Amino acid sequence: MDFQTSTDGEMTSQSPYDVSVVSVIKACLLGVTAASILLGNTTCLIVLRYTHDGVSPVTKLFLISLTTSDLLVGVLVCIPIVGSTALQSWPYGDTYCTVVAMCHALYFNAGLSVLAINIERYIAVIWPLRYPFIVTMARAAIVEIFIVAILLLWTLLYVLLPGRKSFYYSNFNQCFIDFVVGTDFLGHLGMTVFIAVPLLVTVILHARLFLLANRHASRVGNITLGVINSDGRDTENVASKPEQVEPPLDTQHKERLRTRKSPDAKAARTFLIMAVVLTVSWTPYYTTIAWENLRTDPVPEALAFVSQILLFLNSVWNVIIYYTRNRSFRKTANRLLGCCCRIRSRRRDQDTIT
Repeated sequence: MDFQTSTDGEMTSQSPYDVSVVSVIKACLLGVTAASILLGNTTCLIVLRYTHDGVSPVTKLFLISLTTSDLLVGVLVCIPIVGSTALQSWPYGDTYCTVVAMCHALYFNAGLSVLAINIERYIAVIWPLRYPFIVTMARAAIVEIFIVAILLLWTLLYVLLPGRKSFYYSNFNQCFIDFVVGTDFLGHLGMTVFIAVPLLVTVILHARLFLLANRHASRVGNITLGVINSDGRDTENVASKPEQVEPPLDTQHKERLRTRKSPDAKAARTFLIMAVVLTVSWTPYYTTIAWENLRTDPVPEALAFVSQILLFLNSVWNVIIYYTRNRSFRKTANRLLGCCCRIRSRRRDQDTIT
């Protein structure tokens, strides 16, 4: 990556403000995204707190970790970038520049948390009887502590290696940590290990579950049709004695039985949606960062902005997926929103009376 240097050769994170119509529009889009991240993930944490049925405790633990990471991304990274995008400069000082650069570990935590959730769901679908013995809260807590420890060690290594310094990069309107001289292969390695590899494993798990669910659904359909079409008598004899034939099942009932959705199929579709969202959100950003690390020419600013806002939107899509795909989460959210609306209505009525 290229960065600005002062006349004495030292890197600087300050530059004259260059506010334009384009920068203000970009900042407004990022501002809406940041507000969505804060509102969505704060609500998600509250709903998870009061959701007791329909979500296993292990899944809830990983979801809380993922939601917390998404919320911190909105607070520590997305909101400051709104200002730096509008001003086309970094107005927060060198110390906070280093803090924002270190917050890239939050992206890594999100990737690893999603991988942990999908592995846990994969075990629940493939080995449902053995699941309570394989997946326990103690083991899930150990996994979560291990993830946090690995990311903390990686961040310290990433920052404290000699010859590295944080800097503001105007193409992405945020701060990174890079070698003063040379190519940042360490950062590219981190993106690969903590983002690309978990994404690839997640896609493989989803594909495996999708194929397995379709196979199970096909078997269930064949068994159902066999039950409908068999009555324990010879077909020819039944045909020769129409008065003994029992009335056929209702056509709509047959269709419902034939197209009945199994839990495996629903889980596979949910995992497939998450895989698609992850791919759309992470791939452009990973590609642009890899471009910056491996090439001398920077990516176009428009491409850098699109990849960055897609990455931030991933913190919003997760909440939407929870709400639309989990019935218990949706019921709890609707109940809490209904309580808030009733409380506001009562206060409004009291104010009107007084």
